[in-house]
Amino acid sequence: MKKAGLYIHIPFCKTKCIYCDFYSITERENQIPEFTNAILKEIDSYKFYKNEWKFNTLFFGGGTPSLLPVKYLEKIFKKLDDTFDISSLEEVTLEANPGEISFEYLKDIRKLGINRLSLGFQSFNDKILKQLGRLHNAKDCFETFDNARKAGFENINSDMIFNIPKLSVKEWIRDLNKLLVINPDHISAYSLTVEPGTHLFKMVKKQQILMPTEKIDIEQFIITNELLTKKGYKHYEISNYSKFEMECKHNMNYWELSPYLSFGPSSHSYDLKKRWWNVRSLKKYINYLDKGALPIEGYETLSIKDNFNEIIMNGLRLSNGIKLSDLQNYNNFIDQNKIDKVIKKWDCLDIENNNIRIKNNGFLFVDEITKDLFF
Repeated sequence: MKKAGLYIHIPFCKTKCIYCDFYSITERENQIPEFTNAILKEIDSYKFYKNEWKFNTLFFGGGTPSLLPVKYLEKIFKKLDDTFDISSLEEVTLEANPGEISFEYLKDIRKLGINRLSLGFQSFNDKILKQLGRLHNAKDCFETFDNARKAGFENINSDMIFNIPKLSVKEWIRDLNKLLVINPDHISAYSLTVEPGTHLFKMVKKQQILMPTEKIDIEQFIITNELLTKKGYKHYEISNYSKFEMECKHNMNYWELSPYLSFGPSSHSYDLKKRWWNVRSLKKYINYLDKGALPIEGYETLSIKDNFNEIIMNGLRLSNGIKLSDLQNYNNFIDQNKIDKVIKKWDCLDIENNNIRIKNNGFLFVDEITKDLFF
């Protein structure tokens, strides 16, 4: 039976970070009970998928999922258990912000079955954190991490951001060294991108803030790779590093194009044939479900060409690359001649153990390489 993932989108936040383009809302926590009831109704609407796949991951993302009181998380768990077979869950992740999650809460969610925590550190520089719109400080990062370990979490991810205005290369190295001292099991290190619709986008457009040069962005990426791999972390995806066998299984489901069901406003689902997404509004989401309708805003049926391009796009993100066997059904779109031509153009692309993969610092050129292989 094919493995699959489950995702729950919790949109509530205490504040909106300047760079965030995920659907999130502030000062609406009074609607948590109403939101939870809507989630339960939506989950129940998908019970026909119960015996379709083997669900091996569950991810609570947001927003800030840790704002959801334990009793509501418990209701969601119970509904998932009643609706699907979740006995095969290996990894259950919850995203949380440092300084916003108590030791008691951490103990309670660990007992509930959440076995992986993703902490949004982003930086250990208080000025940078304030600039990004984060509410926590560096001290909160270390205290929350320590509490999570004491609460029994043996799988902790830390999110970090580089390419931030006024973040020097030297300061980024200092951040990474501080992170390595606490020894997380997984590290996500992202380059700050300016997404349309975000407050950061508006600030950059008005020239209120100046983004770093491409040279600094590249230098910080290369330093991240060198420093973390030297300390035993596997660079298994463009922005992700893990200790041995601690890769994020949920994200691997996405990148390996396994099916997934997602619930909550703005969430996306995929059943191997089509992809659909929910409305990006809590009010509309609740109204749809109150009327007995699914809160779907749109969907797309994937063509053979779409499937091929997604194998290329997602596969090249991974250090293991793309299995040549996965391309056997797409002879109309690619052949050995095309592969040889692209490999000749890009010396960071190689075939090894029947996989097409990017090596060295080739991840810096992944978008261009992907376009060359697209049909």
